[in-house]
Amino acid sequence: MTKQRVTIADVAREAGTSTASVSYYLNDKQDKLSQKTRDKIARVIKELGYVPNAQAQTLTGKPSHVIAIIILDNTNKWAGLVLNGMEQVMLANGYQTVVCTSNFDPETELMYVEKMLSLGVDGFIIQPTANFKAVHERITRAGRPVVFFDAAIYSPGTSWIKTNLYDGVYNATQACIDAGYEEFFSIAANMTEMRTRMERFQGYAEALAAHGQIYKAIAIDHHKPTLADLTEYFKYKLSPAKRTLIFVQNQWALPRVYKALQPMAELIPQKIGLLGLNCEDWTNLTTPTVSTIIEPVDQEGREAAEMLLALLDGSAQPGEQRILECQINWLDSTTV
Repeated sequence: MTKQRVTIADVAREAGTSTASVSYYLNDKQDKLSQKTRDKIARVIKELGYVPNAQAQTLTGKPSHVIAIIILDNTNKWAGLVLNGMEQVMLANGYQTVVCTSNFDPETELMYVEKMLSLGVDGFIIQPTANFKAVHERITRAGRPVVFFDAAIYSPGTSWIKTNLYDGVYNATQACIDAGYEEFFSIAANMTEMRTRMERFQGYAEALAAHGQIYKAIAIDHHKPTLADLTEYFKYKLSPAKRTLIFVQNQWALPRVYKALQPMAELIPQKIGLLGLNCEDWTNLTTPTVSTIIEPVDQEGREAAEMLLALLDGSAQPGEQRILECQINWLDSTTV
């Protein structure tokens, strides 16, 4: 059976004080209480396991010092880096974070927004679905600030931060064309799940189109094609007669593609070039090492948190929009 919630009245009765005294203690007005009273209340709270009611605190207008982070997918390394950046900044400034995963679903996203508002969070940092307008309107009507990340949201009054994947991919592709690659493959997950990360598709396709080139697309997900399938595909589809660039557009797919190319490793980079995204934790440890476009992910998380803090303390107004530039880490898998 569920244990009945301990109330402020229970604490007051056990401590032999008034509910007003307990309220003073909980609301940082302890200067109104004697040290003896403070000690009794602290002891009873610990013994009874009393937890302040978040909804009640919200009604008083008292900040919760809790921030809600809603992210599309928290299962990959990219998510870990961006969340770490946010949490480090928030922790240093006296805030706790609650992380919710929408799994790309707008209804789940709105559900978490409503739940976090009911719990009295002070603000939101959100990697949005396509439903960002409804999310933004709901949160602003509730009087809470919100910062979006990893999304280009050009609506006036919205605060957001993102990395410039389009230019990063375009510039890297241009460099590979200049280096003499003649045929091009794209290995990527379903675009409908990528939101504004369609920028990477556009950067690749448009850099090629500027030189009259097209690419052959290989669809990939977390299960298919398998390593064996990819190995077989490359065996018959990659021609040593032409220099070929393979661009892997999802960082979780790069290890599988790299392994599938190992039987042809002697052709890298002169005949086969391999270009990935992020994965800098291992791409400089392999033989050959792997060239990648690197997003400043931790920086994006930190700056998103700093933007929200500025909104919370009133030192900034909604509408700030930042774009962070990517870097290209050229290593042994390309001849650039």
